[in-house]
Amino acid sequence: MNKLQKLIASAIAMTLFSVTPLVAGSGDFAGPFVQVSAKSIGAELDGQYTDNQSNVTKGTGGSIAQVAAVDIGYSIPLSDTFLVGVGVSYTPGEAEISKADDAADAADITIKADEFYTIYIQPTISVSENSAVFLKLGSSEADLTITGDYTGTASSELSGETFAIGTKTMFSSGMYFSAEAGYSDYDNIQVNDIGNSNNSAKGDAKADPSTAFGQFSIGYKF
Repeated sequence: MNKLQKLIASAIAMTLFSVTPLVAGSGDFAGPFVQVSAKSIGAELDGQYTDNQSNVTKGTGGSIAQVAAVDIGYSIPLSDTFLVGVGVSYTPGEAEISKADDAADAADITIKADEFYTIYIQPTISVSENSAVFLKLGSSEADLTITGDYTGTASSELSGETFAIGTKTMFSSGMYFSAEAGYSDYDNIQVNDIGNSNNSAKGDAKADPSTAFGQFSIGYKF
């Protein structure tokens, strides 16, 4: 995470030094906007299971998925070359995050998430009349559904932070294209007392999910 933040800070600093105010126009990007996106996501899940004798078993899993998203927001110009946008991104559908299939059918656990959304702030630097670069900082949430063989408590929400950097190209019609790459780091998922009612040797599990993504968008600025 620290390396990502340093990379983003360096990119923004380089952009600030490269801006030419005479050809930049933040007003061209200001106002309400809506966009649809195609996103490729690589997910990673680092987890561990602790049994009733405090023995710890660790594991890592991952998957890749392609999804669609919808954004709405508003950008406010603060100077000739700088503006700040605020927005909400929503990704419909359900995703299976993890599925543990116990051979004895005594500790099967399935974790699914849906209703993904991110509320974000988007500082933007206009580098020409129709091109800009931006940084995105957001709070991401999703609903969790955990089913299977457990008798204790389990997480019901996926919550974390999203960071991204991207570029945007605006056309005179108000339509624009954008591309971005980012990273989301979520809080731990926990499941306690894993095992069915016939299993006295129960244990607890926790996992640290994260995602990296690339996104291409088509939007319209009103």
